[in-house]
Parts: sequence; C-alpha cells; structure tokens
Amino acid sequence: MPFLYFTLSMSIPIQHAFVFRFLSLAFAYPNEAFLSELKSIADKINDKTGSFIRLIASFEKEKQEMLQAEYTRLFINGYPHTPCPPYESVYREKRMLGQASIDVQALYREWEMSVETGLIDHIATEFEFLSFLASASTVKTIATAAKDSSDHFIKEHLCRWVPQFVGDLKSATSLDAYRLLGILVESSLKACR
Repeated sequence: MPFLYFTLSMSIPIQHAFVFRFLSLAFAYPNEAFLSELKSIADKINDKTGSFIRLIASFEKEKQEMLQAEYTRLFINGYPHTPCPPYESVYREKRMLGQASIDVQALYREWEMSVETGLIDHIATEFEFLSFLASASTVKTIATAAKDSSDHFIKEHLCRWVPQFVGDLKSATSLDAYRLLGILVESSLKACR
C-alpha cells in the first residue's frame, strides 16, 4: 500500500491530509507567517516521534533572513546553478513545464482543481494535492477514487523524482532545518523505497 508511513499509527485519512499539508507549507517561502502556519498544522498531527516539532524548532533557531537566503539559493536561483529545483519536470526531464507537468495538471483537472502554471509540478503543490486527496478520501461517495488517485500520484509522480530531490536537498543545504525537512519527506514516502 503506497501511502504515508511513520512509526505512529496513521490509519485516519485526515492525519494524512495534515501531514501532506505540513509538507506543502514547509516548502513555501519562509515569510512572516511561515512558522505560525507550520505550528498550526503540526498541532493537528499525531506526532509521537516528535519529527514535526523538531523540524519547527530547527526552523525557529534560524533568523528569517537566513531561511529566506537559503530557500532562494536551494530552490530559486543558486549560483552557479540551483542545487535542488523543486519541480518534477526539472528532475524527470531536465526542463521546466515538461510532460510531467502536463500529466500532473491533467490529474488536477480530474479533481476540478486549477493551479497557477508556474507551480503545477512544484513539490509544495504536489503535497497540497495529496492533502486534498486525503481529505477527499473521508467522503464516502468519492473515497475509493481519492485513495486510488493518491496511490497513483505517489507512485507515478512523487516516487519518480522526490528521492533524488531529497538527496540533493540534504547534501546541498547549509542549514539543519532543510536537512531535517529532507529526512522527514524521506520517512513520509515509504512507497518510494
């Protein structure tokens, strides 16, 4: 069953939704609301391992300007190249807005979602989509379709690029917070092992 794995029991779909929402927010630009948003979602996660709280504490240790500079270097425009661009197409096809983004957009449309073109296959958007599907799986009339879509999305999209992305993130970052984020993503996607 290719779904989220932690050492705690996460059989409740809404917990999956909270975890994927947290991961989505963790890959957002660290603005003034960044930490409060992460804390708000982390409070809803049954985190017996303490992974989410440790990650937040690690982000809190850094000055906001350092987080912003590291985010920009890692994900937007590092010199001489961006070490870990957070886009599926870049990892799978070595270009922006490739076939992977077209395929992902088709899945979004199946669920009547629209996403800004430049963010279609961004890691934060992909985790947000999984959060939506996990929430949708609590509705009896669409639960099976949502679960099937989630399993398909993880297998055919995230597992095809996120392991390499996480490896790049952990080796390229100079901040413990982003290294811990990489570890959390790794432990979250058992299906990719």
